[in-house]
Amino acid sequence: MSQSVADVSPFRDRLTISAISQYGPIIGLVGLYVAFALLNDRFLTVGNQVNVLQQVSIIGIMAIGVTFPILCAEIDLSIAQVMEVSGLTIATLAVGARLFEGFAVPVPLAILAGLALGAAFGTVSGYVTARFGVPSFMTTLAMLFLADGFGLIVSNNRPIIGLPESITAIGGSSVFGFPSIVLVFLSLLVVSQLILSYTKFGLYIYAVGGDRTAAERMGINVMAVRMGTLVISGIFAAIAGLVTLGRLGSAVPTMGASLLLPPIAAVILGGANLFGGSGNMVGTLIGVLILGVLGNGLNLMGVDPSGRLVAQGIVLMLAVLANVVGQD
Repeated sequence: MSQSVADVSPFRDRLTISAISQYGPIIGLVGLYVAFALLNDRFLTVGNQVNVLQQVSIIGIMAIGVTFPILCAEIDLSIAQVMEVSGLTIATLAVGARLFEGFAVPVPLAILAGLALGAAFGTVSGYVTARFGVPSFMTTLAMLFLADGFGLIVSNNRPIIGLPESITAIGGSSVFGFPSIVLVFLSLLVVSQLILSYTKFGLYIYAVGGDRTAAERMGINVMAVRMGTLVISGIFAAIAGLVTLGRLGSAVPTMGASLLLPPIAAVILGGANLFGGSGNMVGTLIGVLILGVLGNGLNLMGVDPSGRLVAQGIVLMLAVLANVVGQD
């Protein structure tokens, strides 16, 4: 009897809330796959799985970008609007429309301008946050309104059509039968994980997110790191805007609507610490896939959009609870 108790005790020690919160995302994703595979025979088909990846790629690119500030104990609430205004700017510059009527520029220059605009929004947010100690919640909220307004000015609140194929191909073509938008998403994911794992900047992000005071004492330029993460988030939002042009075939002033919370939710679902210092891009990928698989599976089962939103809310609440409790 005593031997039995001794055998069970180590198992109980390992089965803690912290362990559950650590491995919960992958367990949850596998559970969703098993459940939907049993409930619908179309779910595990190759075509449907590629469709899932296509559906989550835009959110995934934004989630990768916002992972950087979250790991650094910051947040970026402007990603959807920055994505929107960057895409609109690229489109209007490329075709010479709306605000830039008659001033069409070469496609590469239009793309660089859109990416630079995303970086500029991130730079302003990051500088105000890091230099003056204003919470990133507030600075990026201000950028949200600023980017939203500028997007309406750039587009004159009208769609931009007739985009060059060289722009739409980035997010709307296929490479050997595989969607280019998925390839962009996965490539950015790999590069970002390499940055976190094998560069000093990645190490500094974890250090600042874990203990800002200790990081300062170690000689880390905390201001530069905090600012850098928000700049990266802005650039990734701009990239998402670029691939969205290919996905839609045009630039629409409302293309960022409803895209603020899903990327942040994906990072949380992937197990990143809400208070900074822990997490990675693999977790972000898992979180993105959880959202995509859940929505896709419920759609195949005939659940209406309102029901899918309820299910996503429940899953996110459980993930947040496990995240916070697991840090105690």
